[in-house]
Amino acid sequence: MKKSTMLIATALLATGVYAQEATEVKYVQNVAIAKQGMAQAKGLIMSIKPALMAAMKKDKSGIEATMMCSQSAQEMGKSYAKTLPKGSSIRRTALKYRNPNNKPDATDVAVMEKIVAEGNFTKPFVVDMGENFRVYKTLPTHKPCLACHGDKEKMPEKMKEILEKNYPADLATGFKEHEFRGVIVSTIEK
Repeated sequence: MKKSTMLIATALLATGVYAQEATEVKYVQNVAIAKQGMAQAKGLIMSIKPALMAAMKKDKSGIEATMMCSQSAQEMGKSYAKTLPKGSSIRRTALKYRNPNNKPDATDVAVMEKIVAEGNFTKPFVVDMGENFRVYKTLPTHKPCLACHGDKEKMPEKMKEILEKNYPADLATGFKEHEFRGVIVSTIEK
């Protein structure tokens, strides 16, 4: 594990963001479910990405994109979720989450800890939850993400004001390019 990733994990453990107790997770190999979950996750990305990239192109500071995200991303995600097959749902979460609505549960935390430990940000992780499957698609931090998820000390004052106003308990800053950012979780009924 990279030193910076280990430091983040250590800091999260110290602040109580990570679960304190071990959670039993049943990982499974199910190619069809993994494929369906990844397709749904990519669909969510494509439902939000065009608006986000247009805002980034219009305003290189990322302020407009941050405003768009804080005002519209949740609703865009809900709209996309309505297009999914019956018995499917989708959401985003992270160890260092910004929006309290995206707080991970114990299974999410255990899976993300495994992702961080393995350092593999490309493969899906499929978990058997009993009545359904969860498919986790990893989201690494890309350079444009750093506008509002990077070093807070390097952000414009306006960006800091927006984050503090919209997310007073924000944990989602301090990332570096290519670090683990979070996951998209597709839930698919059996």
